[in-house]
Amino acid sequence: MSYMNDFYKQPKILVWVQSILFLLVGVWLAILIIGKGYSQPLIYLLFVLYIPISQFLFTPIYKLTGGYTYYSPMLLGYMANDKQIDLHSGTSFDHLFVMRKYKSGTQLRNRIMMYHLEGLLNLIQLIDDKRIPAAVNIIGTSYFFNDRTLNNLGFQIEKASLFYRINLFLNFLDLFWMYSLSKGKFSIPSLWDANKAITKGENLIAQKAKLEGLYEKLKSKQINW
Repeated sequence: MSYMNDFYKQPKILVWVQSILFLLVGVWLAILIIGKGYSQPLIYLLFVLYIPISQFLFTPIYKLTGGYTYYSPMLLGYMANDKQIDLHSGTSFDHLFVMRKYKSGTQLRNRIMMYHLEGLLNLIQLIDDKRIPAAVNIIGTSYFFNDRTLNNLGFQIEKASLFYRINLFLNFLDLFWMYSLSKGKFSIPSLWDANKAITKGENLIAQKAKLEGLYEKLKSKQINW
């Protein structure tokens, strides 16, 4: 299983050069908006568009510097450490390089779910190999998988904090278009109903057979793709 998208398969020096250029463009755009906003405050509204653009531009440098730890091409941990892993689906940058070959709708949705399951299985392997403590807290959101599926996989569902919800809404544009592609039509993710899904590494290990079963079930559907 590859943890990387095609962008990172380029020569390392080229990846670094492009990543730094993306970073500089993102910083320049932020400075430009802030500078113009001093005299024209309405310009600050452009940050609604800047957030998804910056998410795209900053993804490579976050990955290279360890801010993002990938467990599959479409499942990452933000600032992951031995105490807590905050799981997120891949960014728009990952979506462009990894998912562009899949048709929107069922095919794309199933492949994203497969990558999420691959990530969880890779995470289990890292815990089995003692590279991550079994007591690590694993946290995600439930807007993509439904609560019943997450409960069945051993996750406990809790109400998301205000900060967590604000973060989701700040990324609404990205979540909207990626969710719509996975549904094959314009669809708004139920961010207002999103909950936190929490488990521990040792509990995730106990669900390995279920995760493998679900993965194989989705994999069998590839025959018709």
